[in-house]
Amino acid sequence: MYEKENSLISNYSSIIVGYALQDFIVADGEVCGAIKNKPLQADNIRVIIKTSGFRDIFFNEAVFCADSGMIVETGEESYETAPGETVVFNPDTEDFNEGRIKLIPKSGEIQFQSVNRGIGTPSYGGTIEVSLYDEGIVVVNEVGIEDYLKKVVPSEMPSGFNLEALKCQAVCARSYAYTELSNNYYSAYGAHIDDSIQFQVYNNSQRAESTDTAVDETAGQVLSYNGEVVKTYYYSTSCGSTTDVTLWGNTTENYPYFVAECVGGVDRGLTLTVESEFNTFIKGENEADYDYDCTLYRWSMEESVKEISEGFARSTGNNVGNITDIEVLERVNGGAAVKVKVTGDKGETVIDSESAIRAAFGNANVDMNTKSGTTKYANLPSTFCVFEKVTEGKKLTGFKITGGGYGHGIGMSQNAANKMAESMTYAQILEFFYRGTTLTLISSQDNA
Repeated sequence: MYEKENSLISNYSSIIVGYALQDFIVADGEVCGAIKNKPLQADNIRVIIKTSGFRDIFFNEAVFCADSGMIVETGEESYETAPGETVVFNPDTEDFNEGRIKLIPKSGEIQFQSVNRGIGTPSYGGTIEVSLYDEGIVVVNEVGIEDYLKKVVPSEMPSGFNLEALKCQAVCARSYAYTELSNNYYSAYGAHIDDSIQFQVYNNSQRAESTDTAVDETAGQVLSYNGEVVKTYYYSTSCGSTTDVTLWGNTTENYPYFVAECVGGVDRGLTLTVESEFNTFIKGENEADYDYDCTLYRWSMEESVKEISEGFARSTGNNVGNITDIEVLERVNGGAAVKVKVTGDKGETVIDSESAIRAAFGNANVDMNTKSGTTKYANLPSTFCVFEKVTEGKKLTGFKITGGGYGHGIGMSQNAANKMAESMTYAQILEFFYRGTTLTLISSQDNA
């Protein structure tokens, strides 16, 4: 793979599916190289549609219809369906002998009747491609990025949020999508991303006028740093502090725009990597924190020794017996725990990642106390938390977990952005959460 501008040789995986950015070199009837001669101007995105519950990318059967009817392209042939006519594909469908099958609505959108989402049966603009693999049928929706965002923003942020917050979400979602285009995660299936939380949730909630407006009024805008588009991580709720990419084992030098800082309240003067000081922080509250009124700004749960031990073994596959101690060995900037030592009467082990810690100690059968009542979570909402022993006399009966926030804590807190939007513009909010970045137009690479 040759880059025309600088003649660098790179791996074929740098070819972005769905875009004709290169000319291919053919010898003896086979492709043997490529010359990339065009810059990426992102306009469309190719999204794998997962099964109901976002469980898998492979379908046993795929059923479609369109109110206007569809054009079905199979190889060099095509045919039309009547308005509302259903088309069914399964592994025995003969049209798969010609390769991928493409569905084009005559107008409007195509309903995918094999999937159930929060909105019920979803429909998709753009085109649908249906392909057969050994594991099953894969469905890819190719759609314009701006139209894609109009179904992402309401699926990722409540449409009733303030417009400036929704604009933040639109810019973040666009920036994230743009960076994922070139990552080639699903290139083997002719797609860029899927429609689940693994990337960005797409078409799970109804489009709304407010979120459409947010996308339209920020059209083409992304966040960039030193000329490169930023992967704009975001999450639901902060505990009054953000963290940085050291949470995931990276370095702040690689991602200087993610910083650990106070989210709204006055700096408490605490070093949150120190256990005792973080303990003071997480057990206190500050009304000046932007997330203060949110349900999961602070939360706590108490698990018996039996509940936490069985849940830990089930989640981790590591049976240490009855747990006798839980010790946080390491916190990163902002206070999130990333390494926890668990001791039981049959052994001990260390859990050393944010996602593993959240999975190991959550319990869907135990009440969690929040600012608006009780709920249940299979995973801990965050690792901004402390673990304390609960005793009766000298007997250990369980553990209390006290924490705050919902999500990883890197980048923008969506609930904080909504509060900030009462007095700040979306540009100011984005600058707060992504330090040193610039609003840029993708099409022109000029500052917006």
